Amino acid sequence: MSLILVPLDFSDCALNVLDEAVRFARAFRSRLMLLHASDPPRSLPLSAIVQPRDAQTPMRVEAVLRADAEAHMEPMLRVARTRGIEAEARVAFGPIAEVILEVASQERADMILLGTHGRTGLLRVALGSIAEDVLRHAEVPVITVRSQHHAGCAASSCGTCTVGQSDAERLVSAEDDG
Repeated sequence: MSLILVPLDFSDCALNVLDEAVRFARAFRSRLMLLHASDPPRSLPLSAIVQPRDAQTPMRVEAVLRADAEAHMEPMLRVARTRGIEAEARVAFGPIAEVILEVASQERADMILLGTHGRTGLLRVALGSIAEDVLRHAEVPVITVRSQHHAGCAASSCGTCTVGQSDAERLVSAEDDG
């Protein structure tokens, strides 16, 4: 059975990406691997100890980020499985495009299906484009799903969306900022 790698952030748009992944998995009789890649600040290593507000004891940054990502991935796994698609989830750390390409290689993915916020011009130059990096370097076909802005979204447009971070990722970034 073939494997489709589906990198997901935790933005509102991720559910649209998941819907498309389910559609492709059904069409190609494939299984899905849902991936959340997190690139924590370089100045706050994964081994650093932080004290989350809701935790009774200090925890390693990696444990905080992993637990949060797994909690966010669980409902997405349920969606795929409820629709009859075999799916599993994985959380990995590092530069996001590199992590996606590495996991695709390790898992021998037959395809990568990922969302894109469609940033252009200076925003793309300033923020980079994960989708573009993956497209340029992937050794398997890559399908991109363009985000569709909707009224309930906190961002003013998909091109300026920064909503993909989980609460734990925002906490780690705030800790890094001091």
